[in-house]
Amino acid sequence: MITLNKLSKACVVSSLLFMGSLAYAETSCVEGWDFQAEYLKHKKSNKHVDNYNLHVYKHFWNNDYLSFYYGGTATIANGYMNNKGIKDNSDAFGIGPSILGRLEFNPFGNFYTGLELGGTMRFFTKSHPAGGRAYDFLWRVGPRFSYKLNNDSAIGLSFLYAHASNGMSSHNPGYEMLGVNLDLEYKF
Repeated sequence: MITLNKLSKACVVSSLLFMGSLAYAETSCVEGWDFQAEYLKHKKSNKHVDNYNLHVYKHFWNNDYLSFYYGGTATIANGYMNNKGIKDNSDAFGIGPSILGRLEFNPFGNFYTGLELGGTMRFFTKSHPAGGRAYDFLWRVGPRFSYKLNNDSAIGLSFLYAHASNGMSSHNPGYEMLGVNLDLEYKF
């Protein structure tokens, strides 16, 4: 049975493929620094944890349509785990190394569209979320739309699906989030 969720995913993927077929391969990368502010809201579950992230990336490689970055992330996680009616506080602060990859196309002018994929290993000030460990991995993926202001700067907007988990078989209360990311790429 086709659900609204499956239909919306199919529409997003097919529109990206269609725009990619009309566009030519080119990245909006300015080969500088990328500063990102991100809000990730928990999906409906018993894990009510939102993330406020600040990512700072340095460009290290690109070709016509693909670019890669390395850097770091600071996270403020806010919320609770609802465990059998008990709300366990899951507020924490975390930092860690991060990588980012972008697949982009240039449909027209200074506008770009594509896909962004990022991964971060975060180390927290306490076990996060409640019942977990003091570290996790944050994976983010979603469509990105950007505008190249000039040869030294570009701005972008991404809509993301994210998953946080520590990868262990025990004490691993992973959770999913949806969010938005605003970035400014600048070459000093």
